[in-house]
Amino acid sequence: MLPLLSKIVTFFLSPANWIWILVILFLIGKPGKWKRRYGIALITITLLFTNPALFYFCLQSWQPAFVPATGKFEAVILPGGLSSYDKNGQGYFGQAADRFIQAAKLVHSGVAEKVIVTGGNGFLNRKLPPEADFVKAELIHNGISPVLIFAENKSRNTKENAVFTKSLIDSLGMKGPFILVTSAMHMRRCEAEFNKVGIKTTRHCANYEVINGFQQWYDWLWPDFSLLDKWNRLNKEVVGYLVSRL
Repeated sequence: MLPLLSKIVTFFLSPANWIWILVILFLIGKPGKWKRRYGIALITITLLFTNPALFYFCLQSWQPAFVPATGKFEAVILPGGLSSYDKNGQGYFGQAADRFIQAAKLVHSGVAEKVIVTGGNGFLNRKLPPEADFVKAELIHNGISPVLIFAENKSRNTKENAVFTKSLIDSLGMKGPFILVTSAMHMRRCEAEFNKVGIKTTRHCANYEVINGFQQWYDWLWPDFSLLDKWNRLNKEVVGYLVSRL
């Protein structure tokens, strides 16, 4: 029930869905002040949420700055959300594959001794394999010994990632310190959930969607409709972070 509820909440956090709702209201509305209001709201939301400069500013303010990992850690914690499966059950990495790269680098460089992979089946299709199983297999193919990899494959969301990882850590007698690898956009919410269950971690952000570069003048003028999906994910992270702090 919770994964389905999460999908419903995500639907209403999406600016793309706000735009479609306003389009429908505008088309079916009778001529008058409400039709004008729907039209104004439609134009305003479309311009705001397709503006690259605005998204750059908001995400740059939200995502933590990158800090190189120093010291030694008992384990790197790698939450799910970096891979998926096709209709035949074949696993593949998605746009957040940099999480995998950074976690593997931490182990190969000796910064982290072990890897804890956390992530089950968070999809509506319950027949798909757990994500942690695929990621663990890929870590082994990447040259990391199976005895150094511990997988938790029951969790379906970030909150359960933290709760089930806590149980796994306690059962293994691990004391830390731990370093958490996840996407920069996801880090604040993920870190908050792990702190909530008593797992103190050091941030190691990956998969930056914007970097501290130079803005072009046309970023303020030329719309980018691909940003609607990114706004959806950012809104989800912000709302999830606020809820985790309650």
